[in-house]
Amino acid sequence: MKHLRKLLLSFLVFLVFGLMLSCARTRQHPELHPIYTMPHIPAMDKGIPFSVAEGFDAEKVEASTVRVVYGDSSSPMIGSGFFVANDKIATNIHVVADADLASLHVRSDNAAHEIRGVAAFDANNDLVILEITGEGIPLALGDSDAVSSGEAIFSTGYIGHPIDKFNAMENTVLPGKLSGVWLRVTPTTLPGNSGGPVVDAEGKVIGINVAGSGSTIGYVIGSNVLKELLKQSGPVEPLAQWRKRDPIRAYTYIVKASGAFYDDDYAGAIDAIDKFIALIPTYANVDGMYSNRGYARTLLGHSKFEKDASKAAQADYRAAIQDLDKAINLNSGAVAVYVNRGYAKTVFGHSELISGHAAAAQRYYRAAIEDYDKAINSDPEFLVYTDRGIAKVSLGISATNQGQLKAAERHYYAAIADFDKAISINRHDTYAYIIRGYAKILLGDYESDNGDIADARKLYKSAIKDGDSAINLDFQTVYGYHIRGIANAALDDYGSAIEDFDKTVSLKPDFARAYYNRALVKVSLGKRGAAKADFNKAKELDSDVAK
Repeated sequence: MKHLRKLLLSFLVFLVFGLMLSCARTRQHPELHPIYTMPHIPAMDKGIPFSVAEGFDAEKVEASTVRVVYGDSSSPMIGSGFFVANDKIATNIHVVADADLASLHVRSDNAAHEIRGVAAFDANNDLVILEITGEGIPLALGDSDAVSSGEAIFSTGYIGHPIDKFNAMENTVLPGKLSGVWLRVTPTTLPGNSGGPVVDAEGKVIGINVAGSGSTIGYVIGSNVLKELLKQSGPVEPLAQWRKRDPIRAYTYIVKASGAFYDDDYAGAIDAIDKFIALIPTYANVDGMYSNRGYARTLLGHSKFEKDASKAAQADYRAAIQDLDKAINLNSGAVAVYVNRGYAKTVFGHSELISGHAAAAQRYYRAAIEDYDKAINSDPEFLVYTDRGIAKVSLGISATNQGQLKAAERHYYAAIADFDKAISINRHDTYAYIIRGYAKILLGDYESDNGDIADARKLYKSAIKDGDSAINLDFQTVYGYHIRGIANAALDDYGSAIEDFDKTVSLKPDFARAYYNRALVKVSLGKRGAAKADFNKAKELDSDVAK
């Protein structure tokens, strides 16, 4: 029934935005500048592989790799390091910058070693050389400039407490370098591996684990940075004295920012980054700090927008874009920053559209697409096609609201092409299937309004397949069922639509629009009593649901 379909799709516009906003906390952002932490690892974390990768001399590397440990013996904090001389190890500054000095020590498989002090450090690259008691066997250093994109390397170190095991993951080198010296690799480094050696197939160190971003990107400090630092090694400086230096104190705020991000405390993350920048404003990678702060402000804006504080949210979005502008002005080659800025502009556009400012929304969506274009043109392997597709769907919705129906059609098809590309790269991208399905439903509505019922039905059926794909990947994906329910209703398959909406509200009992859409279908089936109960529930959850 066309009337019912129009009502369902009128809510689809808002559901697209609701889905995008609800995924903000969990979306795997393509890349952030590294933010560090030394977490306690849950004993039963199924996401951590315990095996040691093959393809290099793991025993030799393990014999030269150490744990950097501090804290209570029942729950210690663990980082990694490795011997670069008989009595010296290399590790990250962030591993020791905020450590409890009374309990801080280095432990190998054979013995515990006290730390005599700092022999050299590079604050810009998060690298420190510690002189210790006792001796170990140093690892040979390779040439990080000779490492090529696509090469297999091995990230090693000790997983944190309570696992405390040597681990080695096979990584692949990605194109481009951060600040010219940090390798980008996939997958990300494991918690506790910070400071551990990254080796090639010959067992030579080509880098040092430093940080990870999400689940797809890790960072490795090039071994040539370490070679230069070893040349500067001099008289030992006591740890307590060294940690009073401003650049070292600044690293404690990076750790605090990481913890704040983990706890969804975006205001806390912003405050910590502010303090970091104040301590070392000339930090070589300060553009990354502006990028991170901009991302935190975007997420802070989300939290305010969800509480109907749209003006406060937009103030955060503006501040986020200003930070990301600064980052790009400092480093125009930082591809990830364009992605972050595109994301900020996309959600700013959502806030404008939902506030009734369609023209302003279109400007932000176009600006977001330009940023995503720059990222993709600079690095075609940068996986942001889904993000760009979302901006194009949003642009199509805003064009529809302005009566620009042919333009909307173009935007939806362009978005689908982006989702197709994203899925061809990663067939497990549940989010791409869901939003592609939404775009197909919107196109089906357009074709139906133009009298092309056959093409409309093909699009609705294709949207159902996208919902199926999302559900097959994650049987608890709320929006996979909801998109399928809308498409089934558009095809007048009300029984299947009811089943999908039943599953939707069972998974998300506070989903007001799912109740409302189910009520509309029940009205069409003549079940007015049941429909009234759903209408009341929807209104109870969201008093504006019927607008």
